[in-house]
Order: sequence, then C-alpha cells, then structure tokens
Amino acid sequence: MEFNAAGCARPWISGLDVYEPGKMQEGYIKLASNENNYGPSPQVVETLKKESERVNVYPYRFRQTREKIAGYCGVKADNVLLGNGSDELIDMLLKTFNGPVLSFRPTFAEYRLVAGILDEEYDEINLNDDFSFPVDEFTSKAENAEILFLCSPNSPTGGVISEEDVRKVLELGKLTVVDEAYVEFYGKSVIPLLKEFPNLVVMRTFAKAFALAGLRLGYLVASQEIVELLSKVRLPFNVNSLALGAGIAAVDSVDYMKETVDRIKKDRDILFESLTGKFRAFRSEGNFVFADVSPMKAEELFDKLMEEKIIIRCFGKFDGFEGEYVRITVGTAEENRRLVEVLDGL
Repeated sequence: MEFNAAGCARPWISGLDVYEPGKMQEGYIKLASNENNYGPSPQVVETLKKESERVNVYPYRFRQTREKIAGYCGVKADNVLLGNGSDELIDMLLKTFNGPVLSFRPTFAEYRLVAGILDEEYDEINLNDDFSFPVDEFTSKAENAEILFLCSPNSPTGGVISEEDVRKVLELGKLTVVDEAYVEFYGKSVIPLLKEFPNLVVMRTFAKAFALAGLRLGYLVASQEIVELLSKVRLPFNVNSLALGAGIAAVDSVDYMKETVDRIKKDRDILFESLTGKFRAFRSEGNFVFADVSPMKAEELFDKLMEEKIIIRCFGKFDGFEGEYVRITVGTAEENRRLVEVLDGL
C-alpha cells in the first residue's frame, strides 16, 4: 500500500524549518545551549528522587508550583501560567491571540517557527548594526501587527532592551511578550510594569539560571484575564510531576542559584575579554557571549574547538549583517579556563 503523508499534511507544513538544538557529544565540554553547567541545587536533586517514586500518579502540584513562582516574582498565583518549557507557552499564546506577529532578528528562533507551524503571519526587523534595539523602527512596523515578541536579554546577542523602550512598545496597546529567559543573569525585570500595562506578558524559564533544562519548565506572568484565556488552550497535565516538584525545590533553594549565577557572571567577563583580544565580541547580560569571528569562518572556529572537545553554537552569517557569528555559553570555572586556554592558543 502506498501512502502520501505530505499530500495529507496541511499545505504549509512541508516548507517549515526544523529546530536544530545545540550539538551534544559525550566526553565533550558543551557550551552550545546556554545551560547552567553547575547543575541544580542538592535540594532539587533530592526532590527528584522522591518524586520519581510517585510517577504513577498524574501531576497534581500545579497550584502549589504557581504559588511558589508567584512569591518569587512578587505577583499572585492567578498571574502565573506554567508551560512545558517556553516553547509551549509561545504555542499557547499564538493559538489564543490573533496575529500578525512581529519580532526582530537575530533572536530566539521559536517565535518564527511556532508562527509557521500555526500558519500565522510573522514579520521581523533587523536589529541595529551593533545589535541594539531600534525602537522607532519597531514601533512603526508594529502598526501592522497584533502580537509583539521582545527577547531581553536577547539570545543570541546578549543585549537588553531598556525599560523606556519597552514602555514605548507597550504604549501601542498590542499584546507584548517580553521573554526574560536570562533575567537572573541581568537582574532587572519588567514584571513591575504589569501594574500599568494589562497588555504585557513576561515569559521565563527554569532552564537557564536554575539548571533545569532537561525538565522543560517554563512560566509566564500576565494579567489574570490573559492567564485564564491561555488556560483554555493549555493541554491537561502539560507539566510533569518531576518538573513541578523540581520547580518548587528550585525556588526554595534560590540562594544556590544566585551563587552559581554570580560565578557565571564573573567568568562571563573573563570570556568576553579573551574573545575581545581576537574577535569582535559583544557585552552580554545572559550566560553566554556572542562574537563575530570574521575573517575566520564561524564553522572554522567551531571545528577547531571540536578538535579540543569543546562544543559551541555556530551561526555563521545573519541576513542583513556583516560577519561570521558564534555564541559561547559560559560553563563552570574549570570549563571556562579550558576554553580560554584554547582560544589563547589559536
């Protein structure tokens, strides 16, 4: 029997790109996916062991996890929604609210990819040549959009959008999603603006600073009205029991997270200085450093580091920008020393 799957698929699906995660290889130092290589707190590890004994029961700690996160963010539990990573939250937002969608490039690829999956119109503008945010151009373009995505600190560049510029965007009255996946490394949040702007959604994750990337726990903070609408499209039990328990334990051991974040920020400065000595590196407020390695090809640097068993993220060229770009996650102090040693020897 013959079956033409593509012929049965929705017409736009075949033309979509597939998200390619950072490369992983056993025995290598992985600095490709902005993970926290120090790992989660001992309290989280102990909680995971206990939760593993109850995996026969459907997840039931949604409310408790929301309350714990609400306390961490200074909001009410009804302002918090949990997702299977930020990816699912993006999916819920685009299923619930009307587009078109506007963002900028380069930035987190999932905004564009999820819009494509849902056949939603998606547009983007280039950041400035120095990868700063062109607020006037963005607000002008936003007249033709209904959902706006702002990643700050931005991946892969590490740049931030000032509160003043975020306000200018919010004043347009469009649904505005500020992705704060790396906020713990930056220290400044726009969550307080929720009191003034009911069109604001702040999206976060436990994957980065809290070192829970493998458990896929994301959350957003928004008005109760927005959270209630999104809850109507949320799949039942969308966050698993291990992630819920780990999220609670992670917030309870927030001091451990802050200690590792402080270490990473110090090593981020060391890595930036090392890269600046050879390439055009950019100041970052995330747990990574972005750099233009031209006239070397990005793939060439990637291959050289692979030979030394170090994996980084290779982007190469971006449309509308000159240069060859890589992003390097700040690992542990030992990993960072090894990377800098290799870079100094190039």
